[in-house]
Formats: sequence, C-alpha cells, structure tokens
Amino acid sequence: MISAHLVGDEQLLQRLRELHDAINAGLARCITQLGIDLQRNVQQDKLSGQVLKTRTGALKSSIDCRVDQNARGASTNVFTEIRYGMAQEYGFAGTVSVGAGLRRIRQAFGRPIAEKTISVRAYDRRMSLPERSFLRSALEDMTPAIGDAINAAVAEAISNWESGQ
Repeated sequence: MISAHLVGDEQLLQRLRELHDAINAGLARCITQLGIDLQRNVQQDKLSGQVLKTRTGALKSSIDCRVDQNARGASTNVFTEIRYGMAQEYGFAGTVSVGAGLRRIRQAFGRPIAEKTISVRAYDRRMSLPERSFLRSALEDMTPAIGDAINAAVAEAISNWESGQ
C-alpha cells in the first residue's frame, strides 16, 4: 500500500480563494464598465438615428443600467421600462384601444383648414409595427469587444494577483 500526505494544502486552498476573489473583483469592474458602454451605445447611436430617431427623448432617457454583484459573480442589465420600448424592440401586431379625447385638426378631406379642436370618441385601431431592435442589436454589435474585455480583465486580475503574492 502506498500512502501520501500533502503538505501545504490549506495554504494552497487559501491562495486559490484569493485568486477567485481577485478574478471576481476584476470581472465586476469590467462588467460594470461594459454595461455603461452598452447603455451609452444604445442612447447615442441606436436611439439617435441608427435604428430609431428621437422625437421626445423619453425612450432614450429611460434606458437604464443595473449592475448586480454577489459572491458568485456580477451581471449587468441594460433595459427600458417604457411600454412602447418593447413594441419597438420586438415588433407588434394587434389591436390597440385609443381613448376618447380632444384632437386638433388642420385639414379635412385632404384640404387645409383653420386649426380646430374636435372631440373624438374612443375606438380600436389595428396596428402592425415592425421590429426595430435597439437593445439586442447594440449588444450584438458589442459582442466581440465584450469577449475581449472579459479576457483582458481575467488576465489582468491574475497578473495583479501573482505580482501581489
């Protein structure tokens, strides 16, 4: 029978835990920065003419970035909570109820008239909105840069950990 005894196993396990923590910290910084970059890309490029043009700025200003970090890792979510943002991202085909209200008209039967306010009753309108992805397409555009940044963050964390030992 052959038996072996490992000397220094506790020290090795401690070093591996420290490496794990160093990599997690480096990845958390990297993923936070990537989320901010993605948010900026969506707002400055995709919602400023590449995919959708700005009308009121509500959709552009609603783009938010949330970073979740815990012991297991980090994640970044870039999203909007505006309802029509989802319709623009994925497209929409269906019926929409339009509420009663006042409308201003400047033409009638195709001819210009003096501006007038009229009362319009509620009605249902059939809509078909094509998909205009601004979130998923921005993520797809950044995919190569995301992979490179994560690889660089891990390599830097390992290098810093090794030089600190």
